[in-house]
Amino acid sequence: KTEEIAKKLGAQVVIKNKSNEDDFEEVQKNLNWANKTVTTDWILRVDADEVVTPELAREIRNNVLTFKRENVPTFRRSNVVAYGIPRIPNFLGTFLKGGDWAYDRLVRLFRPKFCKFDPIVKVHEQFKVDGQIGYLTKSLLHYSHPDMKTLLKKFDSYTTLEAGQLKETEISALLKLIFIPPYIFLRWMIYHHGYRDGLIGVQAGAMRAYYDILLYWKFLLTH
Repeated sequence: KTEEIAKKLGAQVVIKNKSNEDDFEEVQKNLNWANKTVTTDWILRVDADEVVTPELAREIRNNVLTFKRENVPTFRRSNVVAYGIPRIPNFLGTFLKGGDWAYDRLVRLFRPKFCKFDPIVKVHEQFKVDGQIGYLTKSLLHYSHPDMKTLLKKFDSYTTLEAGQLKETEISALLKLIFIPPYIFLRWMIYHHGYRDGLIGVQAGAMRAYYDILLYWKFLLTH
């Protein structure tokens, strides 16, 4: 419904190479195309499962925009060419206070001529920024795991793609299968304060550890 909603709100909508659900390479190519095509000084990237809060919108206006005349925004001169924005993850209907996902700081607000995806990869995109990065304090709301069915489907798709890119020996993959998941769970619960979320935090940490179990198991099955 993104296209329909955007048009209702008065946005100019351009559709290019509508990609399949998990075609991450095509998504990156399309975003690079958008970087070269847009005429605005800044881009705010928002995925379909993300929401810009009023607080974040206000912070963007205060940090990036200035108003020389009433209601006429212009862009401030600054050496900062991109901003990292924190995300508050929603896991099965609950916003998490701790855990690895609560420490996301992704570059989502940027000047297009200084930023691009390079190289193009199958999973875990790499956004290259040629210049100074600043960081905003207000957050995007990230509804990436609304239910267990969606989460498991994503995990299955992502681990299949990522397993095909791993450069491991069978021994190293087996060792990581044994030791990495417990480490991830402890990191989630203790170092990243996942305990603050109670039982839902335990469940989220366990699922994050399960991701790596699935990843290295798939790798071993194909080697």
